[in-house]
Amino acid sequence: MKKWLTVILSFFMLFGFTAPAASAAESNTFCNQYKGVKKIWWDGVELKSGQIGRLTVLKDTTLYKLQGETKVPSRTLKKGEFYRIYAFKPGKLSVGGGYYVDRDTKVKYETPSKTKLRAAQCIHNPYGKKGNPTTVGVTWDMTANDWLDGKKKYQITMTEAVTDANQAWKMIEQANMFNSPPPAGKKYILGKFKIKLIEFEGKTFDSWSVSQAMFDTVTQKGALNDHYIGIVPPSPELQELYKGGQTEGWVPFVVDANDNPYIVWNRGWEDELWFKVQ
Repeated sequence: MKKWLTVILSFFMLFGFTAPAASAAESNTFCNQYKGVKKIWWDGVELKSGQIGRLTVLKDTTLYKLQGETKVPSRTLKKGEFYRIYAFKPGKLSVGGGYYVDRDTKVKYETPSKTKLRAAQCIHNPYGKKGNPTTVGVTWDMTANDWLDGKKKYQITMTEAVTDANQAWKMIEQANMFNSPPPAGKKYILGKFKIKLIEFEGKTFDSWSVSQAMFDTVTQKGALNDHYIGIVPPSPELQELYKGGQTEGWVPFVVDANDNPYIVWNRGWEDELWFKVQ
């Protein structure tokens, strides 16, 4: 019964129904320590999203834009002024907005530690989210408390990904003789996921139903693919879990033939997790 409930709820989510999740958090070992942190400080100044360094003007210098290789002056930066740096080109530093200064003795350029940069990414562009998807082989410690399943703590890993159209179809064809080839202009891909349920306090059931319905794919251009669960996947298949249980199985997807999409776990819930397959 719960399996059908999961499929029905996934249908509602696909067409715009968003369930209010009480609390959930994705984590990896490093980012756990920054849960709830809103700002990362670097020598008393906030380290902004995308910032790679800072510039201090030692002598008045020209701020300019580039038209091809031609420098078009905008204004003069004064000695003692401070600017965040977001990118660079050979001999040039970008202060954002398409503006540059020469990287010479008139300026002092400094970069934060790798730890600071990773910390800023944790809070501004967290690993595993849309703009920074995770990949094969990374294990995630997840916690969630939602109105359907209740409280749960679990681990999830994408252990394999098959993106070659011929290989994926061969595996699906061998899984069940009644599986159909992909429609014209489409292909199959496969992701293999391992999930371990560490803690569970169910609101409705004493087990957690893990199924294909909990996964979606999104194209490289950001379009949601049709939610496809109509074929028998290769063995092994994902199984329902009790506390302490573990399952590992293949999840099939039908996608555009020329695309390598993202796989999204629990789309629309706060423990949503994005995977890249290549």
